[in-house]
Amino acid sequence: MKKAVLFFILCASLSFTNLYATEPDKELDTILTTLEEKMSTVESMQTDFVQEKNLALFKQKLTLKGKIFIQKPGMLSWRVFTPMRYSLVITAKSINQWDEDTNQTQSVSLSANPAFQVAIQQMQNWFSGNYRPMQGDYYIRIISRQPLELEFIPKEKSVAGNFIQKVNVLFQSKQQYIKKIDILEKTGDTTLLEFINTQLNQEISPKVWKVKSILE
Repeated sequence: MKKAVLFFILCASLSFTNLYATEPDKELDTILTTLEEKMSTVESMQTDFVQEKNLALFKQKLTLKGKIFIQKPGMLSWRVFTPMRYSLVITAKSINQWDEDTNQTQSVSLSANPAFQVAIQQMQNWFSGNYRPMQGDYYIRIISRQPLELEFIPKEKSVAGNFIQKVNVLFQSKQQYIKKIDILEKTGDTTLLEFINTQLNQEISPKVWKVKSILE
């Protein structure tokens, strides 16, 4: 599941140094509480995305375009249309992926892979706005208030701390969903994930939960 590795690293626990402990706790707690309240009203989301990854060592940029479908609780369909075709579907029981090059489907049982269960729980936290419990794993800094942008720094002993230097998350103006995620890796590589044409609480076609069903 190489194409999904960075996604699951992002969903793992993060944090950093006491430099960020000076953030006013009361203001941050108010912001995180408001985010949770607003994002909790979203039961489903479907959105186009553009993902740009810059490889610092090779001075190359890779751009992926596709769609993401999220249905609470715990269902996600991640579909890449260009430059290749790839799909990843997460349900309550399993993770399935398919790619056009091999035309093969791979499956992972969640019950047999507790690490994936943890990653998926973190993914749910990211998209549901459940950030307050993450303060045990993250140092969170307010970058901007209007529009709201938060910075997440990995702790030295966290899994993500081995790979990620920081993650900046920009929220949509009404703070109901994430608009951009900007990831800086310790290698110097960067990944910018932008969500476009986002629709909330609209009916999602059952086809998107079939891993080989590619929707344009």
